[in-house]
Amino acid sequence: MKIPVRAILKPSRMSMIAVAASFAAWILPSFGVLNKGFDTPSRLDITSGLVLACWYLLIFTSFTAGEKVGELACFLRPRRIDRLIDLDSNLIYYAFSLVAAVGLGTMLVEIFRYFSWQEMILFVSLGETNELKEAWYANYSIGWISLRYVVLFSSSWALYRIFRSKSFSPMNLINVFMLAVLAFMSFRLILIASTLSTVFLLSFGKRSITVSGLKLAAWASFLFLILSALNISRNAGYYQANGLSFWLAGVNEIDAYLGTPFQVAVGTAPFTDQLAAGGIGPIGGMEPYRLYVDILQNYMTNSAFVHLHQQIGYLAWPYITVLCCFMGFAFESMASLGKTVFLLPCGAILYASAELWRLDLFEQGTFMVWMIVGIGLPAFLLLAQHSGIFLKKLYRTPGR
Repeated sequence: MKIPVRAILKPSRMSMIAVAASFAAWILPSFGVLNKGFDTPSRLDITSGLVLACWYLLIFTSFTAGEKVGELACFLRPRRIDRLIDLDSNLIYYAFSLVAAVGLGTMLVEIFRYFSWQEMILFVSLGETNELKEAWYANYSIGWISLRYVVLFSSSWALYRIFRSKSFSPMNLINVFMLAVLAFMSFRLILIASTLSTVFLLSFGKRSITVSGLKLAAWASFLFLILSALNISRNAGYYQANGLSFWLAGVNEIDAYLGTPFQVAVGTAPFTDQLAAGGIGPIGGMEPYRLYVDILQNYMTNSAFVHLHQQIGYLAWPYITVLCCFMGFAFESMASLGKTVFLLPCGAILYASAELWRLDLFEQGTFMVWMIVGIGLPAFLLLAQHSGIFLKKLYRTPGR
């Protein structure tokens, strides 16, 4: 099977692939066993279809325009890339790993301060690991704990080295372990983000890759198995109460995760005037859009289209235009540098674009940490290196 990775792994394409997957999950029948997150499907009429078509077309064209401008940055690419920012650089790899370890370690310390060992074991054994998140979300503030998201970079880089060079060094294994811990404790989607980023790193510079259908199915099954296990570890009681087996619970979670944002977008598209006006406040703790659509209360990240209109009204349209243009430009600009460490924030942009059908991850603290650390740390080390070289030359005495 030949996969055109160069064409697919772009923000413009990934955003549309995610929308298509959401639509497919939305129209998938429940077969009498799936809990899709809603009972009555929203009605896709001419009004909602036209509004959403214009919205997603705007996202696609804005990303594409930014990418086209960013591609021109290849002409500004330096003839020689500094070895410090090369993808084989150990210094920045270790720096990312250290930052990720500090963030993850801070998270674990907070958990140990909040819960006893006995309570932690009890929550894990009962399949209620979601309770462990209370340790840092009870009094959450931006700080060292936010650095746990840098695990995306260190783990993607580790997996890249493992698959490319079959390098099972202690540092690589430690980073994969940190990924497993973070996914188990709180952030399942870090697995999807790391997988996408790793594929991007491995395929970078190639127009297409050839993968056997059997191998692709095996990897997809393996990822499904991990996600299903994480789902059970978080909400075992919920799935048991609804009569869902391990495998059915995994399918149910994926279908609901993908399909509910499209359900909300379709149901609320004809009422964008009401949402954008902001005249309706939360009713009984519910967000206004829930007045127009059938959706279970426990589903929260239900369509960036809806949330942006509730937050900023019709300014959502120019906002999404500028945002997607800039992110498309940033993606291609950093990718034009070649196989450097700046491919890692490219992977973060790629993942955020794939999430844009359900939430604006670009404005979230998670993405800001990725960009600040992913670009700032290599830039700082590069500047420090060149400043040191400059100072050595400046203070070098003549004749020596």
